[in-house]
Amino acid sequence: MKISKSAIAVALSTGLLFGCDFDVGSENKPSEPVIPATPPSALQNTYWELAAASSTAATQSTDLPNIYVFDGTNQKYYNDDNSFGTYVIEEKSYSEDEDGNLTFHYYDADGNSSEETATFAVSADGALTISGTNDGDLTGTDQSDNADIKAAVEAANSASGVNNVAQIIDTTTTDTGELRVKLADGSTGIAVDSIAQGKITIDLTYQKHADTEQAEDTSGNNAYISLYATGTGNANLYGELVLNDGEVFYRTNNVEDGKPQLSDSIGTYTLGEELSVELVWGENDEYSFDINGTSYGPFPYAMENAAVQVIAVKMGDNSNTTHFELLADNFKIFNVTGTDEELVFEDNFESYADGHNLSGAPYNTNSNEVVVLKLTGAADDDSGSEDDNGSGEEDNGGAGEEDNGGEEDNGGGEVSSVDNFDSYTVGAQIDAANASYVLSNAEGNVAKISDDFAASGSNSLLISDASATSKPVVSRTFKDGAADSGSVSASFYIPDAGYVKSSYIYLGHSATGSSSTRFTEIVFGSSEVKFRNESGSQKAVADYEQDTWVDVTVSWVGTDITVTIDGQDYTSYMDNDVEVPLVAENVDGAPTLVAIYAGDNSSVGTYSYVDNLGSDLF
Repeated sequence: MKISKSAIAVALSTGLLFGCDFDVGSENKPSEPVIPATPPSALQNTYWELAAASSTAATQSTDLPNIYVFDGTNQKYYNDDNSFGTYVIEEKSYSEDEDGNLTFHYYDADGNSSEETATFAVSADGALTISGTNDGDLTGTDQSDNADIKAAVEAANSASGVNNVAQIIDTTTTDTGELRVKLADGSTGIAVDSIAQGKITIDLTYQKHADTEQAEDTSGNNAYISLYATGTGNANLYGELVLNDGEVFYRTNNVEDGKPQLSDSIGTYTLGEELSVELVWGENDEYSFDINGTSYGPFPYAMENAAVQVIAVKMGDNSNTTHFELLADNFKIFNVTGTDEELVFEDNFESYADGHNLSGAPYNTNSNEVVVLKLTGAADDDSGSEDDNGSGEEDNGGAGEEDNGGEEDNGGGEVSSVDNFDSYTVGAQIDAANASYVLSNAEGNVAKISDDFAASGSNSLLISDASATSKPVVSRTFKDGAADSGSVSASFYIPDAGYVKSSYIYLGHSATGSSSTRFTEIVFGSSEVKFRNESGSQKAVADYEQDTWVDVTVSWVGTDITVTIDGQDYTSYMDNDVEVPLVAENVDGAPTLVAIYAGDNSSVGTYSYVDNLGSDLF
């Protein structure tokens, strides 16, 4: 996702902000049936500890149990066998069907994995049984409530650059994008039906939604945290924090036409900046909030002075759409009694599959246009959820093929310092055309010689993400191993039509482009070339135009980076009007290879052409 630094003026004087409909729920619209979201598989959203049915212990280390997580297409295996108490992640693909058939990877006591095809069932009390594996029947225990395991999983995800958030958007004129918690819902697991004095903590990011088709305007762009008492209409609002395009507001007790009005602007924030928010209510019939250490309030309650029963995190309104999105993470609700704070609900969204619809347990079914979004690195980018490389496994999918289709003999497979791909047969897969290239995730994807476009000569390399479960990665190792300094150059043709996600030049140690061994990375979003900095964040360094060739060179000395785009050198980027030097992420030391890939592990359609790939390190 693109992190916008621009702001649109809030049209207070014309009523565009104050006039929007902020009511929540079907109470404010004609009655219509609530259609529950399709439930996820019983395998998903759970930390499974697996063991042979005849055994009393699961496959595990002597410290934390080793855990399997199934998130729709990807299986993650968390183990601490080599460092007790600290999980590492091994990721494989898996599949299941509605008849209970499961194909997955099972790890034995020595940590060796094998692909198994079996049947599975989850009982009413939450016990998993997997029958018919080569290791016999397996049983699974749900460890989702184990605080130590949860913390270790979160730490492993963070270390790998993966983070799940709730993405809230508003693309309809009939409802609001919303994540709603109704305390009295039995599905929430919350022990209280209402909270007279309480607190919320949540991390929010308000930014332009790069993939939206909604028009950019100044109407309907409010984001809210809303507190409701005995209902969810105007008359029931206790208090509300409001964000709009870089400015902060609150809901006052000044009532006009039956609605409490918005305040004037009381603060500012930067679009795309993560906001650590704390909202408290109930003491002295007031509410207040804190955003990144800045306190606001206290303010008198807005309409109904009663215990809060519904908490809603919203984006947009009922009558407009918005080109903004709201990302939410680390959501906690506390019941406060005197000096005691009881945590009654929390969700960091890590236990859900990417794309999971949150309109359903533990959230209220009136939640709308809110899904789980998997981010990678320390910040999101134009791709939304790409770059989930897991353990960095190298399924080369035919890298050893030798049917070269009659192309020229290239001297034992060595590439020259610059490869323009003209000596290869059009249509040949790149690793078959030259064994010096490694193609990972070949099945269902495309990485072949093409004469559609060329920066020089007649051919280029077409890399196309045609699989909904993986992305094609083409890598080339450096002949002398790790390089403390060097450069890699290439020409990229990024199409406008059908360009769904992003394309990448990766420097590091993994033939699959794994973030766990990344040195740095250059990213082609929809309109910007970005650089992966020392914290893993993607930072825009220059604009570029699609449907034309763009020349890029990445040079490094130690961790100092220079990116050259169409002859222009860039050694820094601007962050909040501060010039920041380009410094490599350097997860695992100096790079040993370059990898080029397109798309991600869930979407289909992203493709790019590459030409004149060169380096003295080849």
